[in-house]
Amino acid sequence: MESLFIKNRKGQNISVDLSRSANQKALAFVMPGLGNIKEEIHIQTFVESFLTKDFTVVTFDVTNGVGQSDGDYSQATFTGYYNDLVDVITWAKSQDWYQEPFVLLGHSMGGGCILRYAADQPKKVFGLAPISTVIGGHQTLAKFGRDDLPATKIEKGKKIIKKIDWEPFEKDILQYDIVPEAHKFVMPVLMMVGENDRGTPLEDQIKLYEGLPGDKEIHVIKNAPHTFVEAKHLAEIKEIFHNWIDTKILK
Repeated sequence: MESLFIKNRKGQNISVDLSRSANQKALAFVMPGLGNIKEEIHIQTFVESFLTKDFTVVTFDVTNGVGQSDGDYSQATFTGYYNDLVDVITWAKSQDWYQEPFVLLGHSMGGGCILRYAADQPKKVFGLAPISTVIGGHQTLAKFGRDDLPATKIEKGKKIIKKIDWEPFEKDILQYDIVPEAHKFVMPVLMMVGENDRGTPLEDQIKLYEGLPGDKEIHVIKNAPHTFVEAKHLAEIKEIFHNWIDTKILK
């Protein structure tokens, strides 16, 4: 794996991990969610699921997050995170391993961002995996308030609790609603959600799933929360990904 920094459109550093396959069959981008970093075990499970199937995989920490990229979590917005996804893909286009179409995978707000990208650029995406995904601002704000989305950042060896500047975040995310655009996702779509997910519950996922016109599947991970950490859940997720890749993506 190669770790590097690239610049986004604002000149901020984005921390990127590039895992290249020696026998590259396809390319995948993996995007963490709000308050998550690329090193977390569920993100690494997603990455490994594609690496073992000869994908080159790119994952990254968003700016204004809690990882190694620039910015401050207080300034987090859906649009800012989405723009980072676009900027990472734009950078990738200049690399010798880049290929289209590619697979997009995202967790939580990262799932919302990959859905937004695939709706805007459907011909570039031949597989879409929104996991425990945010589907719209109204659904998010129905479950979370200004004090409900703190995140921990390590600064100088100490854990610091960060909070979002709520009014800009709220105004921005209310502009996002992907359900009316579900008909645009004609590529294979794989959805997963924890049975005990309270932030992006199954009933919200179904609103998106029912509108998908093409090859689609949804899996409920029994007894799992929003963020997957237990070994048995991660093993199940990896098996689901491998089956999807074998039967729907690299068939």
